[in-house]
Amino acid sequence: MFSAATRKGEVIYERQARWGEAQLYLLGVGWEGGVSFRTGTALAPHLIQRVSSQLDYYNSDCEAIEMAAMYFEHLNGLDAPPTEDRDAFYEERVLRPVMEWVQAVLQTGKPFGVIGGDHSVPIGVHRVLSKAQPGYAILHLDAHADLRPAYQGLRYSHATVLYHASQEAGISRLLAVGVRDWDRAEAEYARLQYPRLQVYEVRRLFRTLYQGRPWSEICSEIVSLLPDRVYLSIDVDVLEVGYVPHTGTPVPGGLTYEQVGFLLDAIVRSGRKIIAFDLCETGGAEIDAIVSAHLLYRICSLLLCGNSA
Repeated sequence: MFSAATRKGEVIYERQARWGEAQLYLLGVGWEGGVSFRTGTALAPHLIQRVSSQLDYYNSDCEAIEMAAMYFEHLNGLDAPPTEDRDAFYEERVLRPVMEWVQAVLQTGKPFGVIGGDHSVPIGVHRVLSKAQPGYAILHLDAHADLRPAYQGLRYSHATVLYHASQEAGISRLLAVGVRDWDRAEAEYARLQYPRLQVYEVRRLFRTLYQGRPWSEICSEIVSLLPDRVYLSIDVDVLEVGYVPHTGTPVPGGLTYEQVGFLLDAIVRSGRKIIAFDLCETGGAEIDAIVSAHLLYRICSLLLCGNSA
């Protein structure tokens, strides 16, 4: 249902493209049925779309992004999830439609991104991508490890996304960077999955940073563990809380916006290819949406120019 060449996307960054004519594809999934603390992230895709017109579109590292054709649409039918059998509702209204959308985009051969919503949103992405294009790694930027098989009675929770991904044999490596809030069971699971799964805690990163190790060197180490193809999974709470104060489960002590940007730049500078991404957990306020709209545009630039370099 997504593959018709005449299908017209919605406006984002003051541009609009038809299916089949786009250089990259974006899907907004306003789902927050898996949150455990503050709500609001269901509003994020629409908010990011609305504030996207406030950016200036020139990027000296990727001038082609200024006129790039972006296809964008929202996944509908996510209002008022039931309190009972929420996992079944997720499978029907989020998991399967996301999988169908990804399958359709893969037929175009173009890169894509999914905009959440809570961080359970991209679980379906990897069910498709890991089979269609096995051998990629996930770079998971998040304040949380998200390595629980279930959380608060839900299999499909924002706290389970990396666990679900780790069950997909087609994913060669999983690197979690920025983690500073996780439990003992998650740490033990990570140890059992090492070296395929590795976690870079903020405490460790900043300890070496404060002892004089350059951030560029830290990023080089992280990137060296990645294969040629990389999927970015970004929970905006990886950032220090002042950037996105309304994110669902804020944790102090995060990365700066430019530290994240430098790490992402390092991936494409190394010659690796970013094949797709998700950007989740933006809070339901304009300040959060503005930060995420800038970060989203920067990631799109990396997909468009980094991958064609």
